[in-house]
Amino acid sequence: MLRFSLPFLLVAARVVAQNGPKTWAAAPFNPPSFPLAVKSPYVNVWAPQGNGPVELSQAWPRVWADLSIIGWYASVRVDGTAYMLLGAQGTPLLSSANQTAVQLTPTRTSYILNAGPVTVNATFLSPIEPTDLVRQSLPFSYFYLSAQSSDGQSHDVQLYSDVSGEWITGNSTLQANWTANQDSNIVYLQMQLASPNAYQEIDSRPQDATLYYSMKNSNGVSWQIGPAADIRSFFANGTGLNEKSDTTFSAVNNPYDTLGIAVDLGNITAATDPVLYAVGVVRDPVIKYTNAKVQIEQRSAYYWSQFSDIQDVIENVLDDFDNTLATAVALDAQILGDGGKISSNYADLLALATRQAMGAFEYTLVKDSSGKFNTSDIKAFMKNLGFVGSGRINSVDVIYAALPIYIYLNPAIVGYLLSPLLDYQSSTQYQNAYAARGLGEDYPNAFGDSQAHNQKIEESANMLIMSLAHAQFSGDGTLIGQHYDLLNGWASFLVNNSMAPGDETTSTSDGISETNQTNLALKGILGISAMAKISGFAGRSDDQTRYQSIATQYAQQWTSLASASGHLVSSYGSASSGIMYNLFADKLLQLNLINASVGFDFSLKLFTLQSAANSYGIPLDSGNSSLARSDWTMFAAATVTDTSVRDSLISLLHAYASPNFENLPFAVLYNPTTGHQIGGINSPAQGAMFAPLSLNVATKAVNFTGPTEPTTATTSTSKNGKKTGIIAGATVGALVLVGLAAGVFVSCSRRKQRPKGSYNVQTTAYTPDSVPESLSATVHPDMHDMHSPPATRRYLSSEGLGRITPYNVLAPSAVQHARKRDIYAGGDTVSNVLPRDGSSNDSTRLVSREGGSAVNASSLPAIHSRTAEQHGLRSEVDNLRREIEQIRTVVGEAPPSYDADRPNSLRTMGPP
Repeated sequence: MLRFSLPFLLVAARVVAQNGPKTWAAAPFNPPSFPLAVKSPYVNVWAPQGNGPVELSQAWPRVWADLSIIGWYASVRVDGTAYMLLGAQGTPLLSSANQTAVQLTPTRTSYILNAGPVTVNATFLSPIEPTDLVRQSLPFSYFYLSAQSSDGQSHDVQLYSDVSGEWITGNSTLQANWTANQDSNIVYLQMQLASPNAYQEIDSRPQDATLYYSMKNSNGVSWQIGPAADIRSFFANGTGLNEKSDTTFSAVNNPYDTLGIAVDLGNITAATDPVLYAVGVVRDPVIKYTNAKVQIEQRSAYYWSQFSDIQDVIENVLDDFDNTLATAVALDAQILGDGGKISSNYADLLALATRQAMGAFEYTLVKDSSGKFNTSDIKAFMKNLGFVGSGRINSVDVIYAALPIYIYLNPAIVGYLLSPLLDYQSSTQYQNAYAARGLGEDYPNAFGDSQAHNQKIEESANMLIMSLAHAQFSGDGTLIGQHYDLLNGWASFLVNNSMAPGDETTSTSDGISETNQTNLALKGILGISAMAKISGFAGRSDDQTRYQSIATQYAQQWTSLASASGHLVSSYGSASSGIMYNLFADKLLQLNLINASVGFDFSLKLFTLQSAANSYGIPLDSGNSSLARSDWTMFAAATVTDTSVRDSLISLLHAYASPNFENLPFAVLYNPTTGHQIGGINSPAQGAMFAPLSLNVATKAVNFTGPTEPTTATTSTSKNGKKTGIIAGATVGALVLVGLAAGVFVSCSRRKQRPKGSYNVQTTAYTPDSVPESLSATVHPDMHDMHSPPATRRYLSSEGLGRITPYNVLAPSAVQHARKRDIYAGGDTVSNVLPRDGSSNDSTRLVSREGGSAVNASSLPAIHSRTAEQHGLRSEVDNLRREIEQIRTVVGEAPPSYDADRPNSLRTMGPP
């Protein structure tokens, strides 16, 4: 067993004095909330901070979403006197141990507390083992305590901790029952609802789970299940626990029965071995998923492929602690070391974001016809904690934001998250020609989302970019091979729509509704270029050449349209500036489409100067100075070539993460002027903090699995079954681009505030003579393998499984989807209810937590809106569409199809 020197690493750590009267200090800084047990969507418990925070020994841990209390308690007896270590005062009334320090690392949060003449180290460890799917999928977190004399004298010490049913229901009036299990090796106590409801949750807590609290059995260990006040008093007054269970089952909150375990350490002087508790919230199955065959799968957590029963699971969790801790220490050192090479502020942000991004999803398997788990069909399901963007299950724009941490830790994670999305959209359930926003709204019911939406370009490009990223960094080409036709269809959609996105939007949480957004057009172009590389890996040289030629020409046109007076504009012809965070994908995937000389670095410097009043960040768009996004800001920081600009942006994010204003987990959306959170608390999108490090990960040679020749030489089939003619499409496509360019020019000329510069688009037909040489598919050898676990374990590591084989919160603006209940602490907090398609209406009302009064959307900070001149452009596009229909009639082709939900958008028949 590992021993600890109690100041552990605090002597060498940087500390930040706490605001308010407290005497303790946080290392390396004090975030809005400390992660305690953050291992899965339902093991997600935090310790709120904020201004003048309460010590661990005086406050209850909280649920991430709304700060509801989670029953988790600990105390210590020293020479017969009891002290609180964890939880708020109640019965019995005890003195609180004095908290002197807290330290945060990527995997651990450690507290130092003085209980009379004894110092206690209370550490919360949430294991992160990116390449070990068994350990990563276990819904267990560790709480361990070590004690030592602070005066050099021997002292009699006992420790106690318990948990209550608030872990497994958001309705504490529901009836629960419990069981105690004990043998010579372990003690584990469990509690579950008397009438569980499968695949349902209340207030972010499951209604079909079993709560486990466990410890290795030894001399001095005792337990009891019963009313919290009784058991805690028995420990505090020295009566001790009687190793019996309350025989009268009751509601969770009446009288708050708890699962309590105590251990007698005897007389101690030096630091003791850790006294280890393991807390788990276990569900089986964990996900209900509609697969590619339109069959409902009830999928289990991955770890069940290695264990026969829950006792075997818990024994392994307890027995493997030393290995797990050693791996955690090594991973902490790696992450903080890599981050520290950029700056100490950057390393701090990594420490805060890691558990948040890795604790939002579950690895799953399904049994085959023989009743055995198919370990080649690994699918991960992410809960959109914080409700950023659209969709609640495997939200595409959230996975895109979190992409950097998965690339850095284990690129295979990206494939596990994409697999259920790709399978669903390859089935007959999904008929849209563009990518879906996610797999549905009701976690853990992943039934898919086939509804039309207004992020067609955004999500289609996201899927192409992430599919390529997975292949390039993992070396696994199975997914892009299996779903090549689906990806190809989305690329064709981008060819026809990216250069004139019209009313299409980026992530709904961006709060921008300007027409023809340049950042959105850029993402579409990068998606096309990503498809060119995918085609190269697939051996589809014709597709590769064609897509790369289009992407290159589009990029040239985009540069002209997006540039004005030395900076990049938010939309064609506008005067506003924006953070072009999508340039990050160009750099990550090594597409090399956009030259830094377009003024991106200069734009950020200019934006920084213009935003001198903003102490906590850069507005996402100059048209809305009250909204910033931490994830997109870090994307931008990773992209700039000027390291001083990068470090400045990181410092602003650090200032936002540590102002002692808020007490909720690290939020994505915030006000860059005040530093107050707006929404996206605890979002896995904070995996974007790893963006600078992800750029150092080497690509691998891609092992492609799938057909390398198209079905026919001259046509391809889109998702809706319509064939697109390449030659005719090229001619008509060129005409359309010319027409759209003319429309953009007319629109730009009508602007009242027209910036200097011309926005004419130079378009040529895509003919074989104009196609540049195809990009090489050669990639660099891998230089970024994770370290192996420090010791051999009893189960099979995922490394031996080989490649993957077939296999709304608080909104910042009036385009954010609603959630059932939104509660946030601090300023700038609003909640709104809007139609599913994100459009606004006159009945929209926004509710503030403080006071509960309703306000109209018009009272919020202004966001971009379409002008009358832009509506004129849409009319001209309608006229152009009719002319194109006449052209197609002459050449004998069927007219193009138009999306019913976007009647003003022109569609061509296919890629050139």
